[in-house]
Amino acid sequence: MIGKIECKRLILKPISLKQLEWIQNGGQGILMESVLSDTVKAAVSHKVERMRKAPKEAHPWLTYWMILEKDKKQGVGVIGSKYLPDEDGFVELGYAVAEERQGRGYMTEALLGFLDWLYEWPFCSGARLSIQRENAASVRTAQKCGFQYEKTENIYRIYTYIF
Repeated sequence: MIGKIECKRLILKPISLKQLEWIQNGGQGILMESVLSDTVKAAVSHKVERMRKAPKEAHPWLTYWMILEKDKKQGVGVIGSKYLPDEDGFVELGYAVAEERQGRGYMTEALLGFLDWLYEWPFCSGARLSIQRENAASVRTAQKCGFQYEKTENIYRIYTYIF
């Protein structure tokens, strides 16, 4: 697996298949408990399934990356792509941050760091976010990072970032 992404205050590290399985089976200590919403738990299950079937080279695209404060060992959030880039080169991203760490700009910093990593891959043209309409904090994060509103689908606002 790829080592890490270093940001100003944070380090992003890909979560291994073994660690995801640990989280899926109720293992604690890797991430702050409030990161593990029902949505994140469901995503972890999907990621485990996909990673079991995929070659290891694809794992950084299929896993969550743990967001760590530089001086801590427990993850304060997760970020990652939902799958490999589509035929147009766009990858859909998802992220979550612990309630106790919200309002500190961590997700903006992590998202910008992750975009820098994506930019290094020539087959990746950009990223998309599907954000629930009522999630104003996530919308602000997307806008701060340069994502542009594209359209609304069902309960989601779709934002796009083009490299």
